[in-house]
Amino acid sequence: MKRIINGKTYNVHTATTVFEDGPAITDPGGPSDAYWGLYQTRHGEFFKIKMNHDGEEILEFRPVTDAEAQALLEKHANHLVEQYFGEMPEGGAAERRLTIRIPGNLADRIESLAREQGLSLNSYAMRCFERCAAADGQPAVQG
Repeated sequence: MKRIINGKTYNVHTATTVFEDGPAITDPGGPSDAYWGLYQTRHGEFFKIKMNHDGEEILEFRPVTDAEAQALLEKHANHLVEQYFGEMPEGGAAERRLTIRIPGNLADRIESLAREQGLSLNSYAMRCFERCAAADGQPAVQG
């Protein structure tokens, strides 16, 4: 199954199946072939498909935001959340998730430096952010 939406291809045959649910998946031979699936393209974008009860008609086929994909996994496949969205802070922690976009060559250099220092990418990035913020006159906040 393949669709082109807003000039981008979404193809279940080349995408990774993140999660599928429905009688057709959990109970083959059940009374309904309805199901829905969450998929991730080779370039990291998520999309959702929903099929009707005869398994023939597509009710929904659309890209979903990372936030929508995370919410779907939190509700239907909680064990997969951190696999696709990284480690989540413990409840009550004074942390929050921040997504940044950087050029691929810079990402490669940063990942290499983190490995060389025996640090996770997250730990290395936090150290870099702390140094940069201190250099710009913002002292570390103790918490």
